[in-house]
Formats: sequence, C-alpha cells, structure tokens
Amino acid sequence: MRNKKILCISRMRLLNEHRALVMLLFLFGWFSVFAPNFFSVHNVTIILKGASLNGITAIGFTLILILGQLDLSIGAVVLLSGMLAVGLQPQLGWAGSIAVALAAGAAIGLVNGYLVVKARINAFIVTLGAMIIVMGLMHLYSDGGSKSIDNFHFADWLETPVFPLLTPMFIITLLLVLAASLFLNRTRQGRAFYMVGGNPEAAWQAGLNRDRYLMAGFVLCSVMAAAGGALFAASLSSMTSSAVLGSRTLMTVLAAVIIGGTVMTGGKGSVFKSYFAVLMLTTLFNGIGCYGLGFEVQIFVNGIILALVVLYEAYTIHRHDLLKGQRPDLLRELENGIVFGKDIVTETDAGAAEMNNKDRFPLVCATLVAIVAIVAVTAMYFRYTSIPVQMVSTGTTPAVQGGGAVTPGPDVFALRGTDGQPYLFPGGKQPVIPERPLNPGALPETDKGHWWDIEYAGWKIVKEPMPKSPGNGPSGKKVILLKAGDHPYWTAYVNGFNVLAAAYDMETKVFNGNWNVDLQAQQTDQAINERPDMIIFAPVDATACTLLLRRISKAGIPCIASNTIPCDEAMKYCIAWTGPDDWGQFRMLSRCFADALGKQGGYAIVRHMPGSSCFFSRTFAPVTELGAYAPKMKMLAMDTANLEAEGTMQLVSAWITKFGEELKGLVLAGDGFSMTGALEAIKNSGRTDIVIVAAGNSKTGMDSVKAGDALAISYQSAEGDGALAVHSVARWFNGETLEPVAYLPKHIITREDVDEYIPAQW
Repeated sequence: MRNKKILCISRMRLLNEHRALVMLLFLFGWFSVFAPNFFSVHNVTIILKGASLNGITAIGFTLILILGQLDLSIGAVVLLSGMLAVGLQPQLGWAGSIAVALAAGAAIGLVNGYLVVKARINAFIVTLGAMIIVMGLMHLYSDGGSKSIDNFHFADWLETPVFPLLTPMFIITLLLVLAASLFLNRTRQGRAFYMVGGNPEAAWQAGLNRDRYLMAGFVLCSVMAAAGGALFAASLSSMTSSAVLGSRTLMTVLAAVIIGGTVMTGGKGSVFKSYFAVLMLTTLFNGIGCYGLGFEVQIFVNGIILALVVLYEAYTIHRHDLLKGQRPDLLRELENGIVFGKDIVTETDAGAAEMNNKDRFPLVCATLVAIVAIVAVTAMYFRYTSIPVQMVSTGTTPAVQGGGAVTPGPDVFALRGTDGQPYLFPGGKQPVIPERPLNPGALPETDKGHWWDIEYAGWKIVKEPMPKSPGNGPSGKKVILLKAGDHPYWTAYVNGFNVLAAAYDMETKVFNGNWNVDLQAQQTDQAINERPDMIIFAPVDATACTLLLRRISKAGIPCIASNTIPCDEAMKYCIAWTGPDDWGQFRMLSRCFADALGKQGGYAIVRHMPGSSCFFSRTFAPVTELGAYAPKMKMLAMDTANLEAEGTMQLVSAWITKFGEELKGLVLAGDGFSMTGALEAIKNSGRTDIVIVAAGNSKTGMDSVKAGDALAISYQSAEGDGALAVHSVARWFNGETLEPVAYLPKHIITREDVDEYIPAQW
C-alpha cells in the first residue's frame, strides 16, 4: 500500500515538474480531434512560427527570473529593436540593422543592471521606468507611426520551410533555446545562475560575484528581447509602434515562464520548459481561433491556466514553510521512497505521507478545471454558431453603393441599422483624384501633397495578378473576417457584417486581432490554412499589414481590405478596399469647425492611437485643410492620449493652462473616451467658449452634440462599414468589377439633425 502511495506521489511530482509539456500535448491532442482545420502540417507550422517572438524573448526572461529579478521593459525593447531593424535595413542591410538592434538591447540591459546592482534600486521600479523611456524613444524614432520596407526576400526566407514544419524562424528559435539550456545546465557559469538566484549567501561563500551575474542577466534578457523583436520585424518587413504588441509580449512571456515552472523568487527554472509553455499558449490561441471564438475566450482560458499554476506554486511554498523544522531528513527520505521500506511507521512518517499525498489535490483540481474550461469553449462554439442572424427590412427600393449595377438576389438595400439609417446608400460620384506630386515626402507636412500616398492609397496602384471571380454568386461561400480588435465600434461593424452575410447566405468566421500585429499575423496564417472563398482584412496597422496581404495573395485567396486603409504598397495585394473616407470627412469637419470660429483663433488636436491610418488622417486632414481654408487659424499643439478619457483630460487641461484664452477649439480623433476626457477638462477649467469637433457618432458624441457641448461629429456608420465590405464581396462573386476604393457616405452631424441618427450604433 505504501509503495503504491510513493509511486503515486512520485508520478504526481513528475507530472507537475513537466506540466507545460503535459498541457501542450493534451491541448494539441484535444484540438487535433475536435477543432476544425487544426490538424495539418500547415497549421502546425503556423504554431511553431507564431511562437518564435515570445519563445526567444522567454529565454532572457527565464534567465532573469532564475536570478530572482524582474524585467518589465522587454515589451518596449521588442518594439524599439524591431523599429531599428526595419528602419536601418535600407542603409545597413539586415545583418547590420539587426546587429544595431541587438546592441541597443544590450545597452538597455546594461543600464537596467547598473541601476539595480550599483544604485541598489528595486528591479521593478528600474525596469518600469526603462519601459516608459524606451517606449518614448521608439515613438520618437518612428514619429509615432510604423517603419516598413518593400524588400520581402528575407521575410520570405524566414517563413519558407526547409523541411516539413521546419522554417528558418523556428530553427533559429530552437537553436537559441538549446544554446541557453546548455549554458544553464552544462557550464559552471550557467549553474551559478541558479545558486545566485536561489541562495545569494551560499553564492557569496562560494566566491561568486553576484553583481556580475545580475548585470549579465539583465543584459542577456534585453538582448533576447531585442533578438525576438528584430526577427519578428524582419518576418513582416515592417514594425508597428502600437504599445499593444509590447504589453502582450510582456504578459504572454510572463505567463509562459511561470507556467513553465520558473519561480519568481529565483533559483529554479528551465528555458526548455518556458519554451514548451510558449508553445502551449500559442497552441491554445490557435485552437480556440479554429473554433471561431474571440480573443476574449483565449484570454479567459489563459487566465484560468495561469491562475491555477500560480495558486499551486503558492500552495507549494506555503507547504514548504509549514514543514520547516519537521524532520527534513525523514521527509526527504520519504519523498525519495526510502522510509516506507520499514515495518514500523512513525507518526512523523505518516504525517509526511499525508502531506505529500495532498499535493495531488491542487493538480487534480487544475486538470479538472482546465478540462471543464475547454469543454465550455467547445459548447460555446456550437452555441454561437447555431444562433441565427436577425435582419430588419423596411421594403424600400434598392439603391447602389460603391458603383456597379444592382446585385440580383436578396433586397439588401432595404436593410437598416440600429440608428434607422440604411446599411447601403446610393453611390455618389467618384472623387476627383489629384495628380501625385513628384516627391510627396519632400513637401512640408502642412501641404496636402505630402500626404498623397496615404490619402489616396490604392487609387492609382498597379495591382498584382488577382484571382478571377467564379461568377456564380455569393450563396454558400465561406468568408473569414480578420478584424483589428475589440471595441464598441467593432461590435457594431460585426453586426452589419453578419446581417449582410446572412442575407447573401454566406458562411462566416471572425478572427479578433486584439490590436496586435503579432496575433493578426498568426491569424492570417490560420485563415489561409482554412482556404476560405474570400478574406475580408481589417488591418491592425496600415503599414505592417503589407506582408500579411501579400501572403494571402500568394496563397491565391481573394481578399478585400476594410476599415483602416492600408498603405499604397499593401493595396497591390487586395482586390479592393472599402471603408470610411477619413481624410474627406475630416476636411468637411474642419471647414465646419473653422466657420464656427470665424476662421481665426488657436486650436489643438487630440490624435488617434499611433500605428493606425487615423493617426495621420485625423491630424493632418484638419491641419492641411485649415491651412488653406482658414489661414488665420493657428495650430497650437497636437498629441495622443491613446483615446483614453483620463489621458485626454490631463492633456487638454495642460493645454488650457499653457495657452489660456488663445486656445479656442479642439479637434478630437474620437468622440468616445476622448470626448469624455476633453469635456471634463473644459468643465474643470470653467471655460465655456471652447469649440469641439470630433470623429465618431458614438452615443457619447451624439449626446454631447445634442446637449450643445460639442459643435459637430462626423457620421461613420460602423454597421454600414461591415455591410459595405460584405456587399462588395457579393458583387465580386457575381462577376462584377470593383472599383479599387469604395467609400462610406460622408456627413457631418450637428445639433440640427442629430435626432435622425439616434439611437447610436455604439
């Protein structure tokens, strides 16, 4: 009986020790059986490639945790190194630019290590500050946007399998993991990492220079983060400045390293186990995506796994503390299976056996909860896919939007959105596209011509060979939407998307990029793996999407881009683009703004999130338009608060204090949280004369216009945005030729007509 208990305890300890690998194998087996389109060579290649960024970064993070330290700056280092690798590539080539990126990472690690070791500042404080500073440097270097090149040779090489499943990206990652593991386990210096982190006093007595090892740990951590960022940027030939990529990298790596068994108190950890945990999380996200569930479900399940592992570790530490002074020699013999050979068992032995036997309980609970969570996800999949989409029809006469003839089939033009407005409007005249300046970049930013390549992206580009329409209609076709992220606007977008898709009898699936280029890159590969009839691509980043659209094009899958307009180079790889005319409607809004101010006075602009096309259009459309329409008006300041209410309130409050009565108006890139923050700042200042205009038509924006707190907002139908994309897809399946760009209608909502657009779509 006792031998069986010992064997059971030993197995449970072994299972817990290798939990990351066990969970990886379990998830892979489960999804292979139950998840659609999961089990294939192409999808496994996607998982291995998708784990590269976090896998490489996890190497350095494991090292720093083994030393009992923490580095919160790794996400920012990933972003900066990626920017440097892409930004310097035209001058230095890939070898030179990646070397500079690695050197920058080493320098950041050296500064972090010096402040922790020499200045004796807590690593949490040091690396938190480093994260903020490095993010600032990255934004300065990228001008708040993105960096990209049109040379895809290195990116193609990184993702082209040398053997089945083995891409160079995966091979590089595996070699780095292997090298780090050999260093830790087979060298004297590597084994010293464990002693320094686990028992600093013993390390000192052994003659180890603790400060030197800590410095080396911070440098290696930053260098690995830089390597991950540089290779990721090279794999896309671009890099975004979105902070979401950095924060998601930090949180994913932190979760993976802890799940892999590295303890935050130091002295214990394995690079290979951390990598298995990264693979496990990547497999989890991929498998849930195959079910067609959103990113929120991925985060939920990831959180359950991480929480259970952390709770188990906390329980283990608590049990260890309880056992202090309780005959550790006998307990050690018990755990090694020595004591139970005796005929007589003491109370101490029995108590230790019971204590070790209880170890099974948390692990069993963790396993059961994980199984329940996965079963729940499966049930949610069948639940959601069985809910029919409801449509509302008014029976009005069909109209045409986006050019072309009336599409035969369902009366989609009779459908109306939440605000009572039609999803599809009659198409107006095509805009007059001015001639492209010889060198737009040489013109000042206040000149409209400087922004020609962004404002008129896709209109004049010569496209790559496009797939030919089958001409047999949209019914029964499978369409995958790769949306940018979660937001109330995107909820309304998907509503319009689903209504039109149901009307055309199309099968749909939605992937949520969660505003993260890394995640959207993996989802693009997943979508290609499923071989749909059409992909609708709403990019997270207007520049970094180029290679992703190119992958779709190379796979022979027709694609229509939507919402955020890609850069001109990216438009070569999609049939058409549909969405709001951001530049055009902000020019209209700017003229309304100028008229209300008598075409004079100072104004400031609260910008959109960096990385999106709106970051430029909703800044420089008003700047260039007001420069021509109202030259007496003066732009006082522009800055972003990432569309956050608190950040906007602080920003606007600072402007009011700095400029005083000179500040007469505000242009907001969004009418949601930005509007809330701006109105709060104005209220606190006691000013009643500041004129506000904004992009949007959210409930917050329309309530503000109706109350007279804001002058005007732009009408941008979120439901119409999704509906227009699906309508264009249906027209293409019918064999129609699409214009390269199809805009949503433009309108400025003021107090006079705001009631016509209530209730708001979001």
